Amino acid sequence: MRRAITKSKLLEHLDQDLGRELQAIMLYLWIRSMAFGIRGHELREILEPEIHGEIKHVEFLADKIIALGGTPSFEVPPWKRPTKLREMLEYALQIERDAVNAYTERVDEANELGETALQVKLEELITDETEHMELIQRLVKGVSPDM
Repeated sequence: MRRAITKSKLLEHLDQDLGRELQAIMLYLWIRSMAFGIRGHELREILEPEIHGEIKHVEFLADKIIALGGTPSFEVPPWKRPTKLREMLEYALQIERDAVNAYTERVDEANELGETALQVKLEELITDETEHMELIQRLVKGVSPDM
């Protein structure tokens, strides 16, 4: 059974979500820098809008944390720097899955605290992250294990 959520705990979780979004941005920038050849060029084109989407998520989360009386930390959790294309994409896929799972929990927390607008926006973030996840799943399928 889950404990009752507090505003303080929600703020802590939103800050962790913000860090995860920063982590995704850093990883996508890493992939753009490290992916070479024609596939690297294609990835740069594909990831550009994803990076901007993640930045929008960071902006929203930081603004919401402040609106709820907190202070965003902007701390980026440790992240891997894979060098093989398939490993890069699989890691990006895991980060997107983690985001979907976290935002699903956050929707419940926002609902519990009566933060309806936050709940609705978090559901939109779930949609965005699910679309990112599905895109990366398709990319992973097109890359051989030795790449």
